[in-house]
Amino acid sequence: MLNTELEYRERIRKLAVCIVKHYRGKGPDNVKVSLDSPLRVTVEIQGTLSNLSEILVHEGAVEKVSDYWNVLRPYLEKEFMREAEKTLGSPFTYTWEVCPSVHGDGHIIITCELQHIPRLD
Repeated sequence: MLNTELEYRERIRKLAVCIVKHYRGKGPDNVKVSLDSPLRVTVEIQGTLSNLSEILVHEGAVEKVSDYWNVLRPYLEKEFMREAEKTLGSPFTYTWEVCPSVHGDGHIIITCELQHIPRLD
């Protein structure tokens, strides 16, 4: 893997940590960035949910957590979309989902579809 690819993934990971710290008050447990294709980036973030959200996910109420994220999303977009586009190197659209884990806590998977291939130099 090229050094520039590693640096690109690290910049994305740092932005995800910054966003989680902004709304949660502390950073996530783990952030995994995958470059699935030149136009697709997947970010899996563990440790993003509040204790209440983790309880809801554990009890099977993932839709309640999704409702909460639907309220939080416009705020985070307003605060961080410009920085996210700069970090990714392209305008993009994204999807997200709350995924329960085997241990009962949840994590978020964000898939970004870039409009053009970013320059990694």
